[in-house]
Amino acid sequence: MTRAELAEQVWGSETFVDFEHGLNYAIRQIRTALEDDAEQPRFLETIPKRGYRFIAPVTRVAEDGKPTGVEVPAAAGASQPPIAIGQSKSSSLPGALVIAGIIVLGAVVAGTFAWQKFHAQPVATAPALVTLAVLPFDDLSPNPQPYLEEGLTEEMIAQLTRTNPARLKVIARTSAMQYSRTKKNARQIGQELGVEYILENSIRHENGRVRVTTQLVRTSDQTHLWAETYEKDMSQLLSLEREVTEDIAQQIHVQLIPVSAASVSETQSINPDAHELYLQGRRYFNLRSRDGLAKSVELYTQALAKDASYAAAYAGLADAYNLEGFYGFDPSMNAVSQAKIAAKRALEIEDSNAAAHAALGYTEFMWREDWSEAEREFRRALELDDNYVSAHQWYALYLAAQGRMDDAVKQMQFAQLIDPLSPSVHAGLGYMHYLARNYEQAVRQAQLALQLNPNFMVAHAVLGWSYVEQKQFPDAIRELETASRLSGGVPVYRSALGRAYALSGNKAEARKIIGELEARKEPTGAGSALAELYLATGDSEGALHWLEQTAPGDVQFNWIKVDPAYDPLRNMPRFEAVVARVGVKQN
Repeated sequence: MTRAELAEQVWGSETFVDFEHGLNYAIRQIRTALEDDAEQPRFLETIPKRGYRFIAPVTRVAEDGKPTGVEVPAAAGASQPPIAIGQSKSSSLPGALVIAGIIVLGAVVAGTFAWQKFHAQPVATAPALVTLAVLPFDDLSPNPQPYLEEGLTEEMIAQLTRTNPARLKVIARTSAMQYSRTKKNARQIGQELGVEYILENSIRHENGRVRVTTQLVRTSDQTHLWAETYEKDMSQLLSLEREVTEDIAQQIHVQLIPVSAASVSETQSINPDAHELYLQGRRYFNLRSRDGLAKSVELYTQALAKDASYAAAYAGLADAYNLEGFYGFDPSMNAVSQAKIAAKRALEIEDSNAAAHAALGYTEFMWREDWSEAEREFRRALELDDNYVSAHQWYALYLAAQGRMDDAVKQMQFAQLIDPLSPSVHAGLGYMHYLARNYEQAVRQAQLALQLNPNFMVAHAVLGWSYVEQKQFPDAIRELETASRLSGGVPVYRSALGRAYALSGNKAEARKIIGELEARKEPTGAGSALAELYLATGDSEGALHWLEQTAPGDVQFNWIKVDPAYDPLRNMPRFEAVVARVGVKQN
């Protein structure tokens, strides 16, 4: 079956499908699962301009499931050419190879469908979609500054994303940063990220001057299409970013959306010292740790002291405060109010700031301020920037809390397409699968997240929660102990660990954790955590008591409608009354 036939059979001729990107994504996922190398494949070989073929040796199996002793040779040594996906072939295949082909084709269909979730449209109006990855800046200066390398990469991605989101899809920052000082060539990167072009960048700064060199490379044949060097004063860094962005967009034949005069004025008037502090703040924010978030708050605040009209710095401050509250790093709830103030201030300055809309939606949702308003803010953020990964992630969490699990999974899958190497996105998708009771998929996604960041506490927690539901208690205890340690002992992870102990039969250890959590000064902020722990010990009355005591600081309460931990209480009138409070602001 050719590629065209496959697309026609699945989607018909009336729908535009960016089939190539869906296929690339699916093959990338298969290779990741099989730990296969595109350059030296053991399973899937790329056939240039035709497709892919399965090349591993397989064994013929009889109807009773026992090997017949007949081995089908690998493709390289086969007496007749193996079937390539997207290549027409009419002769029969050994059964095992047919099955392998079906698996790969099924993954292609699924991958293409996921990629196209938000991009299918009538043929007559379908624009060509260009995909690009901005590789991390390589700082060649005598005194390299990591924050400048990371900050410029993130800023360049943000600038390019805004040029024409309908025509240009840019891989998100987290995935791009995986290629810092990489030795991989353009073709390898293109295959791994599913992009047609990469942008290679270097920077050199000295004596108040900055020089940026950038080149555009087509990944399919590693052709250098264009290169340019720019040099300005450090104080003109923002205008340099815009100049490079416009040149790149022109070179890859993307028709730019006109930039309003007000937008240009705002960008050019930012204090350069404030911008440098903002870039440093982004670097610490992206660590997603207790110390990193605290440092980012400090740097954003310093940036705003130098430029009180810097909308992006206010949006960054709102994000940092929101995550401090979510991770339990600030049980006083002061971070929550500060997040809302910062987000609203950003929108007063620049109402088109997608990050500020998403941050406000996050605050309204997480702390049950106004869930209707939260959905409006999330949707507005995505209208402004459909490439903004965090907005897709947070909207997915909101949809899951509402019980709209199919929509939640699709949102998180789309975030994964934009940012395929993000530990946070993989863990988030794992959490969606956990809430949907797809525990095997949850485990796979959490494990992928941990391959990217072994110390990511959320991934350890998702893995632990999923192992609990699969009754793999030793593995669950190990993962939840790690999550608890990495978080500094926040209640949600401590209680999950206690629950694993209780369900494994060690109720004594679970009761120790109950005593620890109840001894804290404000246990109502951990009401849902204590409830699931009491429930695991067999005390339904105690569980209902703590659920009725929950306060807005108890963010885990938001998913009580779908969290498997509370399944034993469902259909109980008192529990149904508690669930009815979800999404309702508590005075």
